[in-house]
Amino acid sequence: MSLKYLETTNLLKLSSLALRAKYVVEGMVSGLHRSRCRGHSIEFTQHREYAYGDEIRHIDWKVFGRTDKFFIKQYEEETNLRAYILMDISKSMNYVPPHRAGFPERPNKLEYARILVATLAYLLLHQEDSVGLLMFDDTVRRFIPPRSQIKQFSSVVSTLENTAPGNKTDLSRVILEFSKFLKKRGLVVFVSDLMDSPENVMRSIKLLRYKHHDVIVFQIIDPAERELGYSGPVIFESLESAGEKIHTEVDDIKEEYKINFNRFINEYKVSFHKSGIDYCLLTTDTPIELGLGTFLYSNRS
Repeated sequence: MSLKYLETTNLLKLSSLALRAKYVVEGMVSGLHRSRCRGHSIEFTQHREYAYGDEIRHIDWKVFGRTDKFFIKQYEEETNLRAYILMDISKSMNYVPPHRAGFPERPNKLEYARILVATLAYLLLHQEDSVGLLMFDDTVRRFIPPRSQIKQFSSVVSTLENTAPGNKTDLSRVILEFSKFLKKRGLVVFVSDLMDSPENVMRSIKLLRYKHHDVIVFQIIDPAERELGYSGPVIFESLESAGEKIHTEVDDIKEEYKINFNRFINEYKVSFHKSGIDYCLLTTDTPIELGLGTFLYSNRS
């Protein structure tokens, strides 16, 4: 398992914070507040040594036969939090920003998303929640069902490392496909640049809130996308629509572009807030521990 996406200093700064769902999942407070009820779920989690007062019916007799010691099977209560992280791997996420002399290079959106997803998975597993991962572009490309075992982190990181950029984005279609994986209410986390029609995106994500899922959206953008970090005559080529190009004089359109781009961002921000959906805008020049840490701290209660 490679940990190249997780720097120790970043994890230390985030480890005291918890990614909590704001809403009650299956009638219980999830995340840090674990159910004390065990043994009623089909999902086995771990063994522990037998202690006085434990019910004999939970003894694992196969382990006793091998070790001559009593161990109790522990199970996850079915009402524990299940978190699904949905990561956008469409071509627009692979946008390579222009490098300016004197400024440090920064990861592109796809690389930044990998770091963010790995960190979220670590935090959720650290607080003993179940984590699943879904990679998408215009359809579901990879899906790892939620698990709470620590080895799940290895599966998540391996998938992040071995997934290449896909096609264009179609979030509406993806959410319809994703719905078949949702067996019960939980936490759904989107990591995307949301380079799609805000109206279509909002309509689709609101369906998840309507079904009582807790939803968090992390929108990742590159500063050059907001500031239009070019000058002079430029040819812009679409990453998701083959052959589509625009020839323009950047200095003539820059101010209007900024206004429209900020309107695009604000539309998401306002709509998500009205729908009870947590929203966090992250730029690729913002350290993960700063951007994510600020969001988690502001949503800690």
